[in-house]
Amino acid sequence: MKSNKSSQDGNIVIRFFSSVRLAIFLFIVLAITSIIGTILPQGESLQFYLENYGPFWFKVIRTLHLYDTYHAWWYLSLMALFSVNLIVCTIKRLPYTLRLFRKDGLNLSKEDVLRRPFKNSWLVPQRTNPVDIKKELKGLFYEMAGKGRSKNVDGGELHFIEKGKWNYWGVYLIHVSVLVIFAGAIIGSFMGFKGRVMLLEGEITDHAIKTDAHGNIKKIPLGFQVKCEKFVVNFYPNGAPKLFKSDLVILNNGKEVLKKSILVNDPLTYQGVTFYQSSYQSVPDVKIKVVSSDGMQKIVHLSAFRDRETWKEKGLLIGMMKFLPKVHGAPAVRLYIGDIGGRDGDAIWLLSGHEREEKFGDLNLKLSLLEAQERYMTGLQVKKDPGVFVVWLGCFMMVAGFAIVFWVGHNRFWLWLGEDGKKLNVILAGQTNKNKVHFEKEFKKLSHEIQKRIGEA
Repeated sequence: MKSNKSSQDGNIVIRFFSSVRLAIFLFIVLAITSIIGTILPQGESLQFYLENYGPFWFKVIRTLHLYDTYHAWWYLSLMALFSVNLIVCTIKRLPYTLRLFRKDGLNLSKEDVLRRPFKNSWLVPQRTNPVDIKKELKGLFYEMAGKGRSKNVDGGELHFIEKGKWNYWGVYLIHVSVLVIFAGAIIGSFMGFKGRVMLLEGEITDHAIKTDAHGNIKKIPLGFQVKCEKFVVNFYPNGAPKLFKSDLVILNNGKEVLKKSILVNDPLTYQGVTFYQSSYQSVPDVKIKVVSSDGMQKIVHLSAFRDRETWKEKGLLIGMMKFLPKVHGAPAVRLYIGDIGGRDGDAIWLLSGHEREEKFGDLNLKLSLLEAQERYMTGLQVKKDPGVFVVWLGCFMMVAGFAIVFWVGHNRFWLWLGEDGKKLNVILAGQTNKNKVHFEKEFKKLSHEIQKRIGEA
């Protein structure tokens, strides 16, 4: 009893995983969730989804991990279940397909030939040598239908030709192509990466930056260095960006191996890593002169990446809080001045061309803005997807599979030649599993030629 129960349970499991309904359900769900993952911006911060979609949809997005749909556990589980469904269906159908594929078309009797969907027969008076007639009809059959095989059946000769026998494997090619595409997507998701790089002219980096939805920053090693030799940005009269271009240099072990100017639609690729021109960012770069009452002075260089500097001799900390490129026609900067310990401080505005005196503790300071300019950083999107070639292979296999399934038919022709008393019995038969209209035209053409030869005989 236990053995029977175990067998029944096994059959239930197989029926479940090989169910066509399950395959259709999974396909629809995957299609819908893929559409959501395409429409909904991916990889943004949770704050972005809260601000743009409201509290209710924010909870849905966060709970279902829709901000990173293609890595969500439930999405990967659906893909795994769909893959298992395809594999089980394929294995279950395979024995039947093998029987069809191995079936010998010559293993038929004369009556079996006459049961084919397309058939025609003639009784030919033997006015001439029957051997010559048979030879001529065999030659015509092989010439028009193709290369075939023959066998003695029921006192006559049975000739058999088939084309497109391998069309039974088209559906399996489609199944395998889906699995290959899934494999490529998984390889790309877990072995590839997407990140960004922000570079000033002359700056070099060996890593990209990735920020997850929770705001955590991760450095992704590139395996080589990328340098921005030059960055150009042009604007329309209304201030909108017209063009931005980066001259990039790839360095490997300190040696230049590749150089290219990239535009928005013209990326650079090296070792499977692609750099796309995606954005730009303006950054302030200022120099401030600070003179104390005892005659000591210091030139303070501040930028977006060095927004504070110390004057140890005076125990001062000077930082940049805000930069405005034009205030009454001149640049201005808001400074923070405090002690190095950060216990006391003050904020002041400094306008180019205007010296300012400021008292801080026992110090009398004179501050002036020597230089102020906006520099531009190039914003690069960095992507590596080692699974993309696997996905393309799967797509090619799928197209080939559908072409086989829909356009390649298994066409079979039989010609039986035997004697019926003093007459030659000729039977032509055919069968196809695709495009019966086209096959019927081909069959009628062959019948017409045989009729013509018999008439001439």
